[in-house]
Amino acid sequence: MALAAVSAGVGMDLLAKTAAIEASAAQVTLLRWVYGLMTLIPVILLMRVRPGSVWQPIHLWRVLLNLVGSFCLYYSLAHLPLSVVVAVFFLEPLVALGLAAIFLGEGISRAVALGLGLASLGILLMTGLEDWRLDPVLLVSLLGAIAWGAMLVTTRSVGRHEPVLALMFWLSLLTSLAMTPLAIHEWRPLTWDGHLAMVGVAVLGTLYGVLGITVLRLAPVRIKAACSFLSLPLAFLAGFLFFDERPGLVAISGGILVIFGVWWALRLKHPKPTASAGLQPESP
Repeated sequence: MALAAVSAGVGMDLLAKTAAIEASAAQVTLLRWVYGLMTLIPVILLMRVRPGSVWQPIHLWRVLLNLVGSFCLYYSLAHLPLSVVVAVFFLEPLVALGLAAIFLGEGISRAVALGLGLASLGILLMTGLEDWRLDPVLLVSLLGAIAWGAMLVTTRSVGRHEPVLALMFWLSLLTSLAMTPLAIHEWRPLTWDGHLAMVGVAVLGTLYGVLGITVLRLAPVRIKAACSFLSLPLAFLAGFLFFDERPGLVAISGGILVIFGVWWALRLKHPKPTASAGLQPESP
């Protein structure tokens, strides 16, 4: 199940990149969450989950952060190689660890700091620095990773007692409503293939969420953490097969450095969940 969840996550990015090439970032964001809501409602009805009241601070904070993270993801997918975008958003749990240390008083170890530094260096190697200036789109990706890292911390501190499907339902609905005006303003005709790709993103997103949560409940967190490292090499492979993205030796070395940096920061000595272990990515 953990391997299937990782594959579903990379599949989401692959299909979203396909749609993002011909549509605006706001449009792709809207379609992702509208179609996601359509796939989530049957699951909620089947499991007889009551979403509860929407008038809670956790839902507002999560939707604000999700709007930023989702928009940045789909904008980056349209302008950067798939493997680079996956690598940047791979920093999400490490960003969450840093924010948890600042706002929740959770200590950050030297291992975490070193791992974050190594992973950041790996991303710079993957993207390449021209004249020692960062690509502005890369900064957009970093903003998205920070937003989703903050959403993890917010969920952990305020919404940990809320039903998972309820959090997913209100996040999908509120994100769709909030993104509608901007998406309509930037709307571009989308082919049937584009719509099918976004339906696939939504289905894989629901599958990713359900499988990931199930794994965390049935097995030690280290199982999901270990399998998550496969997302970056899978992204390299998918980018090569579907978009003819041919990474050089330096880019591949950077990807390996990202994987090692995140592994170093999140490695677990014991199977029981810890503060760092609980901050695994929850969003596409």
